Amino acid sequence: MPTARTPAKPRESQRLDETHWIEAALDLLAASGIDAVRVEPLARTLGVTKGSFYWHFKDRADLLERMLGAWRRRATARIIERLDQEPDRDAEWRLRRLADLPRDGAKAERGANLELAIRLWAKRDAGAASAIAEIDKQRLDYITQLMRRPDANPEDAGARAFLFYAYLLAEAFLARDTRADYDKVLSVLLNRPVG
Repeated sequence: MPTARTPAKPRESQRLDETHWIEAALDLLAASGIDAVRVEPLARTLGVTKGSFYWHFKDRADLLERMLGAWRRRATARIIERLDQEPDRDAEWRLRRLADLPRDGAKAERGANLELAIRLWAKRDAGAASAIAEIDKQRLDYITQLMRRPDANPEDAGARAFLFYAYLLAEAFLARDTRADYDKVLSVLLNRPVG
């Protein structure tokens, strides 16, 4: 089971805000699942009273909703924004950068643990399921756009995007020693000769 990273406690001169609560809750979710995300353990982790929680959130449901919002921005919107800030780069470069994400060290491992925890949470919660559906659609739409080529059937782009996305998720969740040959898989998905 993954271990939670210790959230950064605010310095005494720094005011504890909702971001600290959300980050601590996301860390707890990634490490222990949704049932572990409770106000009292979070307050202990942050070294504050439960009263601080209620200053920032109406209740646990409010925290959970804001956690999903923060995850949606971080797990998709910011990644797409970063890729699109490189206007001189082509679609294949962007796809290769996406394919590199599951191999991005501790940050990628935390992201994979968090994504898996949210997907498990979504099996029993409509709000989390809605967030997953929104993220999957946004990611697939972006990858499909990158997969479109003038020399290829436009319907193939959606199918290749789905396979590419499935590959990214598998890379994130599989053990390091069972991962596929990166270059060969990408060549197949990008419809390039396998070397």
